[in-house]
Amino acid sequence: MTRTILRPRRTARAAALGALVIAVAAGCGGTDQGEDGAAPADEPGTSQEGGGDSDGGGSESSAPADDDATDDAASDGGGDAPGEQEPAADALPADADLATEELPISAERAVEIATETVGGGDLVQVEIDYDQHVGAWEWEIELVMDGSQHELDIDATTGEVTEHDVDEDDDQDPVVDVTSPMTPSEAIEIAVDQEPGRVSGWELDSEDGSIRYEIEIDRADGGDIDVEIDVETGDIRIDD
Repeated sequence: MTRTILRPRRTARAAALGALVIAVAAGCGGTDQGEDGAAPADEPGTSQEGGGDSDGGGSESSAPADDDATDDAASDGGGDAPGEQEPAADALPADADLATEELPISAERAVEIATETVGGGDLVQVEIDYDQHVGAWEWEIELVMDGSQHELDIDATTGEVTEHDVDEDDDQDPVVDVTSPMTPSEAIEIAVDQEPGRVSGWELDSEDGSIRYEIEIDRADGGDIDVEIDVETGDIRIDD
């Protein structure tokens, strides 16, 4: 009887132990699987795969790239844009001496602006002086094209065309050139050598078939004088 009772207990114990071993084994196996499933982020081999996700455009890797691109764009675009803009030109004062100071818009540039505005034409007159009414230095350009005479006022500081009048051309004046055979600076130098003073303006046009500069000079001791210079011969005439 005792053996009969003990045998089942051993069998039950053995069965229980076997079940425990199986359960432990199963539990370890499940843990290994779980660890294998969760370990990729921790194991070195899996970390390399995670790096692949970074290379492949994961959210964590793309954000720094976007930030860098944004920083570069801000540096290249926002930082450089103000520097690329040309500073506003300073207007010359009303008492400026054109013999020693340069206007922001040169004579050559004023003629270009006028020609672009009209769409062509031949230059027959150029004049620069300070317009007291508008309080600015202004170019007065006359162009002839297709039987019409275009008179343009151009701000010598900004290059803005402030007035453009068109009339019929009956005069057929000779064409003039501010670059040849005599430039404005050359004419001003000749005039100041003859009559020292402040150059307050000048004009290039034709009279009686000859092309000449007329340089306006304010004398230091008061009064003003005009020095006319023939661009072809260099002859000088003083009108006071």
